[in-house]
Amino acid sequence: MRVANAVLMGLFAFVVSASLGERVTGRSWLGALLIAATATAIPLVATAAVLFAEPLFLVLAALACWGADAARDAEGRRLYVLAALAGLLAGLAALTRSIGVAAVAGVVLALVRKPRAAAAAALMSMALLLPWGLWVAAHRAETDPVLAANYGTYADLVRQSGWGWLRVSSIGTLVRPLAALVLPPMPSWLWIAAAAWVTIVLAVGVAALVRKAPATGWTLAAYLLVVAFWPYGPDRFLWAVVPWMGLAFVAAMRAIHSRVVPVGSRRVGMRAFALVTGALVVSGFTFNGARGYAHGAATSEQRAISATFEAVLPWILEATDTSDVIAGEDEALLWLYTGRRAVPSYLWRARGRSAESLGADSLKSYFDRSGVTHVILTGPGSDAAPTIDAMLARFPGYLNPVQVWPGPMIAFRVARGP
Repeated sequence: MRVANAVLMGLFAFVVSASLGERVTGRSWLGALLIAATATAIPLVATAAVLFAEPLFLVLAALACWGADAARDAEGRRLYVLAALAGLLAGLAALTRSIGVAAVAGVVLALVRKPRAAAAAALMSMALLLPWGLWVAAHRAETDPVLAANYGTYADLVRQSGWGWLRVSSIGTLVRPLAALVLPPMPSWLWIAAAAWVTIVLAVGVAALVRKAPATGWTLAAYLLVVAFWPYGPDRFLWAVVPWMGLAFVAAMRAIHSRVVPVGSRRVGMRAFALVTGALVVSGFTFNGARGYAHGAATSEQRAISATFEAVLPWILEATDTSDVIAGEDEALLWLYTGRRAVPSYLWRARGRSAESLGADSLKSYFDRSGVTHVILTGPGSDAAPTIDAMLARFPGYLNPVQVWPGPMIAFRVARGP
């Protein structure tokens, strides 16, 4: 799977370079260099290394956008074939990552001047997405309500979170990770001003990308709009589209560089603004990337997960029975590598962009309903640790330590009865 993600990232870089590199940057070699640099940005490499679905999503979305833009220049049967293909690929992107609905919107908006082609693309996407939506709706009631934040529908998540968190200050949560990626170290007041300026430039670039490559531009605009309003932390979502944001930034630089504005009786060029902004972002991106790679940041999360499971998995296989139920924070991995039934050890609800524990009482009741026999705590800094600590204090004798690893990581056995 790691090899597959690496191949997919390479395929994505090729597709975007071939379809957009020269059109956006003006030079094919510059476009290839830009895509290579952004596709190997540390956050995106880290995302691919832990086997998230972003590489597959990016390939499907990029091909969908390529097909939609090609359809804009086509006529007759070729127009409808390309539109339907773009809709099919966009629908597959949305099945890969739900936020891929942005690709569906981008494809349809790019073809809006050819209504029949836009309808063909939309119908093809809906033909893929509707069965999944109906299946989710039909089985929604089967999910334990305390798992709604992790395993329920997106409507459940929105109901929990509400919209009260949407205010001007929340924009900072969207800007912060991007600024941390592209800005060099500087005094905090200057960093905030530079982050605000780079955000404005990026917005200009998205608008410029809509003109140069409508499908990609509209997809990126819809994607960022969803991220801005969605009650999840934005970091992982933003990392997936770093290459497209790089293209938008270059498009903005070219637009600003050629811009002339009236100042009094003179017309002043904006080249200096473009050069300073470009130098700032390139230096920051290069500095942060070099420092991150030097410290192994690209694979740090992968190595941390592996270190935890290299210790825990052999014990589970040796010390538990196939009928046991294991509670842990990475329940999917526990099941995948041991074959034991596994459930979450941390129950939470959304509060804005944050997670709030449901508490020790709810967690104990869930363990009892699920027949949990063992609980794995992966360390004092884990999400589950505060609630597990509360359970130990509130229900003495319920969780009994049976194995301790460095960290400390602890395996508990659940005691039944009074």
